Amino acid sequence: MYQEDQIKEEICTIGKWLSDRFFVAATDGNISFRLEDNSVWITPTNVNKGLLTPERIIRVDLEGNLLEGNFLPSSEVKMHTEIYKARPNICAVVHAHPPYSTAFAAA
Repeated sequence: MYQEDQIKEEICTIGKWLSDRFFVAATDGNISFRLEDNSVWITPTNVNKGLLTPERIIRVDLEGNLLEGNFLPSSEVKMHTEIYKARPNICAVVHAHPPYSTAFAAA
């Protein structure tokens, strides 16, 4: 079992990794992790993933309602929570915009 502080640190590490590799630009993408109580730690709206800190990670319920934190959830929170509702075996979601995948999708 993960400690909640460890989860938030890991989300920040993943955000930095995505940003450093140009898999997200500016405030694109989101990272989330479902907890045992079905609440979700998720990156907030309008925050650069390369500049995340644990204090910026917010907690929402499966309806997207803010439970903890000082930032607002992204509009993409619904995509994350719908995945968690549909797939109880999934505990993390990373939504990124890798350039090659984005170009392929656009083509």
